[in-house]
Amino acid sequence: MKSLTVIAGPTAVGKSASSVIVARKSSSVIVSADAYQCYRKMDIGTAKSTAEEMGGVPHRMIDIYEPTSRISVSDYAADAVKILDSLGEDESAVVVGGSGLYIDSIVFSSYSFEAGEPNEEYRSELRDYAAQNGNERLWERLRQTDPAYAQITHPNNVKRVIRALEFHHSTGMRMSEQKKERTFRYPSTRYFVLDLDRAFLYPRIDERVDRMMGAGLLEEVRSLYEYCGYDRSLPSLKAIGYSEIISFLEGEMDLDSAVGLIKQHSRNYAKRQYTWFRADPLCEWIGLSPRMGPEDIADIIIERTNNV
Repeated sequence: MKSLTVIAGPTAVGKSASSVIVARKSSSVIVSADAYQCYRKMDIGTAKSTAEEMGGVPHRMIDIYEPTSRISVSDYAADAVKILDSLGEDESAVVVGGSGLYIDSIVFSSYSFEAGEPNEEYRSELRDYAAQNGNERLWERLRQTDPAYAQITHPNNVKRVIRALEFHHSTGMRMSEQKKERTFRYPSTRYFVLDLDRAFLYPRIDERVDRMMGAGLLEEVRSLYEYCGYDRSLPSLKAIGYSEIISFLEGEMDLDSAVGLIKQHSRNYAKRQYTWFRADPLCEWIGLSPRMGPEDIADIIIERTNNV
């Protein structure tokens, strides 16, 4: 592969539109590094680009898994790396997304997620503990074991909490320590993070949630929930925007409260995304102003990439 450009950052910062311009100008394929855009039938709530917004640029790792499947980060990484490895020496790729774990799984060859043999018995024990005591109590065990990793992990992301506890149980290492040892899988990699002040980012997030609701998010979630057999344990249904609407559908809260939670959880997620990327010294930050558009951002990325 000729070059790999990573465009990362928090939700609603402008990654997708900028990546299309960068990919078009560099004749690159785009590989999505999003924890939920890889699932089919999840379009509005994951802010997938439309065919028009893709601008004719090939997009990979979008709509490849059934929402009823239980896909791990390792599964995703194996499929994404196959795509990147298949590119010729004169071909380039742009990896775009806000899921730091998914980005790192393909960008860093030194990043291991489940070293050692899987321990199904211990994993089952942790699941039972969460079911009986609640997600917060399970997360508290992670905080005591690996406070740095707990800081960037939401208590309701039970799968990730369990993976980190199992990793420590199997290897004696902390996931946060493992994250520090990193080597680019592809030497020609540049890892950019888009940075917009939260005073401007948070209103963007709220506005985007309102647009999603106007575009039919409620109907999308209702249809998806039925398609998935009303199984709330599925990873796909844990996505922000989907879990809150499901709570409304189950009569646990009113719709206004659900929408308010989507906005709050999205803002909290943006904060965790920033925490994740700031912990990585290999990330190159690009400070944005609220007046900058996708073309402006793309020009900066292309200029920096060319000035090696």
